[in-house]
Amino acid sequence: MELVRLEGERIAEKFKNPSLDGQWARLESDPALDRYNNIHPWANNRIRLKVPEGYNDYINASPISLASPSDMQGDAKFSAKAKYICMQGPKRETVDHVWHMVWHELAAQNNSSPGVIIMLSPTHDPHPTVPGVMFEKCFPYFPVDEHSEPLTINETCELGDDFKATIRFVSQEPRPPGTELEIRKFIMTVEGKDEEKPIWHFLYPSWPDFGALQEDDSSSLLLLMSLSREKNTNPNNPRVIHCSAGVGRTGTFVALEHLIGELQRGAWQGWDKSDTKDNDPIFNTVNELRMQRRTMVQSVEQYVFIYEILRKMWIEKYGHSPGGDEK
Repeated sequence: MELVRLEGERIAEKFKNPSLDGQWARLESDPALDRYNNIHPWANNRIRLKVPEGYNDYINASPISLASPSDMQGDAKFSAKAKYICMQGPKRETVDHVWHMVWHELAAQNNSSPGVIIMLSPTHDPHPTVPGVMFEKCFPYFPVDEHSEPLTINETCELGDDFKATIRFVSQEPRPPGTELEIRKFIMTVEGKDEEKPIWHFLYPSWPDFGALQEDDSSSLLLLMSLSREKNTNPNNPRVIHCSAGVGRTGTFVALEHLIGELQRGAWQGWDKSDTKDNDPIFNTVNELRMQRRTMVQSVEQYVFIYEILRKMWIEKYGHSPGGDEK
C-alpha cells in the first residue's frame, strides 16, 4: 500500500539522519506517558505543554490542520483550514497533562470560549486474549455525572507550581435518538484566573478499535461531527479528538469530516470527468494527515469506510457514482 511505503520512508529518514525534523518524539526515560510504545507524534509536529523551564513538556498529541482548496465557499461551519489536536487516549498518569493542554491550547486568549473534546473510544474493551477480562483503552479522565467529585489537576505540582485547576461536571444533554452519543458539559477553572472555561465533551463509544462503523451507524457519526462544530463557537479553536492510540478512529474522523466538507462545497465537481482522476483526494488527505501524525487512518477497513461514505454522498449530490454509473 502506497501510504505504508511513504510512511516507511519518513521513518527510514529518521534513522539515516536523526537530526531531521521528521523523527518522531519519544521519551525513553518516561514510557508511562505513552499508551502504546509504537505510536508517537513526529518531533517536528507535537503539542508542547506550556510548563516552566526544567519541567517535562511532552504529551502524546499532535496539532493537525487541513487546508481547503475550496477557500471558504459554501457552508461556513467548515473552516478553510480546519484545526484539530489529535491525542492518545489519556492514561491515569497523563490526566493532568491533558487538562493542562486543554486550558492553554483551546482559546487561550479568551478562556470563556468553549472547548470541545471528542472521545471515540470506550474506556474499556474485552481483552483480546483473556476471556472475561476487560482491557483499558482510555482512562476515565472526566467527571461522569452530578455525583462525581470535581477533578483537581496538578496536585503534585508535576507541571510546575503555578498551575492548579479544577474540572467540575455541569450537565449532560439528552442522548440523540438512535445513538449512543453522550454529551457532557464541564467547567474548568484555574487558580488565580478569573475566567471559567466551558468544555463540551462528546463520547462516542460504539466505534470498534481498528474497525469501521456499520452503514446504519454512519448517520450518528455525521451527527457527532455537526454537533461538535456547533458547540465550537470560536473558529480559531481546535477540537481535541482522541480514541485509544489517537490515530485510527481519530484519523478516520478527521479525514472524513474534511472530505465531506469539500464534497458539500462542490470542490470536486467535475472531478470524475476530468483528466485528474488519478489525483485521489482521499489518498492525498490521508497522506497529509500522516505527515502530521504517524499512522493516521490505521486500517484498510477504515480507509474503505471513508470511500464508502463519500461514494454514497457523491451519488446523493450528483445522481451518479464517481465512476459515472447512474443511480
